[in-house]
Amino acid sequence: MALTRKITNSQELQQAMKDLEKRVQVQELDLKVNYNQVKENLQPKRVVKNTFSYVAETPEIQRTLVNTVIGFILGYASKKAVELLSEDSLNSTVENLVNYQVSQFEQKHPESLLSKGITLFRKHTPPHSPIYPFVKYK
Repeated sequence: MALTRKITNSQELQQAMKDLEKRVQVQELDLKVNYNQVKENLQPKRVVKNTFSYVAETPEIQRTLVNTVIGFILGYASKKAVELLSEDSLNSTVENLVNYQVSQFEQKHPESLLSKGITLFRKHTPPHSPIYPFVKYK
């Protein structure tokens, strides 16, 4: 917005110069204020805050974010389920259960014929036997 006016004498020239100097000062002040606002808004904390507030206000981004989080959770859960339900883990679980129950029976009834038979069976089962993992002492 340039103001054009005809200057005919030195007094009008002096007044025009003062007006321009005031205009420059006002613009410098505005520039400093704008610079400080931009500087403050570009701080990492502000940027993150503004981004999250934008996400909170936009339903489409919210749906996408929720779907992504659900996908990550389901992927993690299915990976863990596959690990837990693998053949090795199931075998070790069955081995532990059988061994625990047999040991409990031996401890509760140490003088019974069955308990003595289990003890003998455990002592004389070779390590290469397929049932050895079920009867070995832990």
